[in-house]
Amino acid sequence: MNSLAIPLWLDAVAVGFGGLAGALAARRRGFDIVGVLFLAVIGGLGGALLRDLLLQVPVRALTSPWLLPSAFLGGLLVAPLLALVGPLRFRRDVAFTLLDALSLALYSVLGTDRAMSAGLPPISCVFVGTVAGVGGALIRDVLINEQPEHFKPGSFYVLAAVPGCIAYFILRTVELPVVVSAAVGIGAIVAIRMSSWSLDWQTGRGRKASA
Repeated sequence: MNSLAIPLWLDAVAVGFGGLAGALAARRRGFDIVGVLFLAVIGGLGGALLRDLLLQVPVRALTSPWLLPSAFLGGLLVAPLLALVGPLRFRRDVAFTLLDALSLALYSVLGTDRAMSAGLPPISCVFVGTVAGVGGALIRDVLINEQPEHFKPGSFYVLAAVPGCIAYFILRTVELPVVVSAAVGIGAIVAIRMSSWSLDWQTGRGRKASA
C-alpha cells in the first residue's frame, strides 16, 4: 500500500468544524465568550489529542501552527452562523447536528489514517478512528455537565463512525486514491449520522441490572 498522505489542511478543517460544534454547544448553554472559545478548543482538538495519545506520537494539535488557530476561528464564527440560520430552534438543531456530524466524520477518517500510517492492525485502526471521532464531543459534553450522547439511546453516533472507518480502511488497503477513500468514508459517516437523526433511527436501551 502506498504511504498515506492526508494533508494538514484537512486536519485544520476537521478542527474548525469541531470548534464550531463546541462553540454552538456553549452558546446553547448561555456561556460567555470565554466559555465559547474554551469549548471550541475542546471540541476542535479533543479528538486529535486522544488520537495522538493513543498512538504515542507528538501531539499534532500543539506542534502544528495551524490547528489551535483553526479551533479559535471556529469559535469566533459561531455568531455569524447563528445569525445565518436564524432564531428557529429546529434550524439551529439541524446546524448543530450537521456540524457535529462533519466533525465526527473528518476526525474518524483522520484517526483511521494515522493508525494505518503507524502500522496498526485493522481492528486497532478502526478503534483509533472511532475514538478520535467521538473524543472531542465526549469531552465537551462532560464539561458542560450533559450525559454524553454517545452512551444514550438515540440516533447513531458511534454506530455512524465505525462503518466509515471500516470503509476508509478497506478502500485504502486496495489502494484507491486517498481523496476518494476519504470522501467515501466521510460521506458514509455524515449520511448515517444525519439519516439516523432525521428519520429517528434509535439505538436500543440496555436493561438495568437488578440489585
